Amino acid sequence: MPSGYRSVRGLNILCLCLFVLLLAGIGIVSAHAPLGVTSNEDIANATHFDTPDKSYVLYTELHEGGEAQYYHFPMQKGQNLYGSVQVPGPGSMVPDIVIIGPGIESAGTVPSFIEVPAGSGTMVIPGKTPGKPSYEPFSPQPIYETGHFNVTVPHDGDYYIAVYGPTGGKYSLAPGFLEQFTASEWLLIPFSVITIHLWEGQSPWVVFAPLIVVVMGGLALLLMYRKDLGLQHDPIRWTILLSGLLYIGGAAMTTLQIIHAVRVTGYGNEVLVTLMFIAGPVILGIFALMEGIQQPRPDALVKSGIKMIMIGILGLVLWAGLIIGPVLAIISGVLILVKRSMQQHPA
Repeated sequence: MPSGYRSVRGLNILCLCLFVLLLAGIGIVSAHAPLGVTSNEDIANATHFDTPDKSYVLYTELHEGGEAQYYHFPMQKGQNLYGSVQVPGPGSMVPDIVIIGPGIESAGTVPSFIEVPAGSGTMVIPGKTPGKPSYEPFSPQPIYETGHFNVTVPHDGDYYIAVYGPTGGKYSLAPGFLEQFTASEWLLIPFSVITIHLWEGQSPWVVFAPLIVVVMGGLALLLMYRKDLGLQHDPIRWTILLSGLLYIGGAAMTTLQIIHAVRVTGYGNEVLVTLMFIAGPVILGIFALMEGIQQPRPDALVKSGIKMIMIGILGLVLWAGLIIGPVLAIISGVLILVKRSMQQHPA
């Protein structure tokens, strides 16, 4: 079979596999955009949300009891102030929340340390000790929800959520209901997921162990057989192989987190979403490894370069290889195309 035909067939299979995976995820995927929290222990420095409807998630903690953290939402009459509060585990501090704003029908006793602007009503929503957690497919992680709010605001104006607890402790706030992402938010989700697992209390060594084992083990095997594979003097192929190992190592990290989560949540349809975000990087990683192991053929360099660039772009879409893997794949593809161009037009 001609090498050119094999290259085109491999490229078509790659596209088909990833298209099926992405299509399967349409309609069942929902996620929160990650957001950082600055010092917000007084209402004047409340964490601000420009788009109250957009679904965000913030992972933070109260430093002590008797203090509150504030979140600011500019709202229009008829909009819904919607969201939930979670904690990392069943034994965690259970926070309470207060909805503050013009026209809010007052309910509950507001602690004296909560700041309330003049003319605002207050609604206290006590936290409840979480029961069996639900499964979050994007992290993946068990979700221990302690409180939920859904308030239709009666006036235009500034509304606030204050979160407080009997002691200090970790919590997450997930306001909004529209799943929207900027390009940077989507691309940086792999690093946001790592911070979530650290927030849960997992050791960094546990979080990164699968990636380290796959990458180090793979590189050790490649070094053992580098002469047989002709890898001694080809940095581009090493770059391709490293990108493939990072793809598979990242998938191994996610696999470990699935096991960690389903031990307490049980299996549900949501697990299938995470499995797609494992299968995609694994497929891409295998294609990259196959491309790196094969001896380069001058007549197939263009197709090889295009294939690696596609692997890199798809890897970014599927959060593969902690961004580093896709970047290496794209760099290797560009270098292959440059190499081919130099062979055709020598100086």
